[in-house]
This record gives sequence, structure tokens and C-alpha cells, in this order.
Amino acid sequence: MANKVPSSLLQLPAELVYRILDNLDEVTILLSLHNVCAQLNMITDSYPRYQ
Repeated sequence: MANKVPSSLLQLPAELVYRILDNLDEVTILLSLHNVCAQLNMITDSYPRYQ
């Protein structure tokens, strides 16, 4: 059996994460993703819907 590499939201380009975030409301994004880690903070802070 081949070893499986765990996948992560952080491995996706920011543009793909933005497309995922497009399907969530603002409260869900802020409460679920913001302050999880520095990289997700940068992605949510630069999310065009918040600009």
C-alpha cells in the first residue's frame, strides 16, 4: 500500500482558497479560519471580498 501524503488547505494556492471562501458567509470565515495560523490570517486578510 502506498504512503498517503496528508493534504492541507495551506497547500492550495490562495486563489483556490478564495474560491472556497466564496461559498462561505463572512461570520463563518472569521470564526473558523481567522487566527488559526499566520498563513490563513494572511489569506483571509487579503481576501478580495474584504477589500
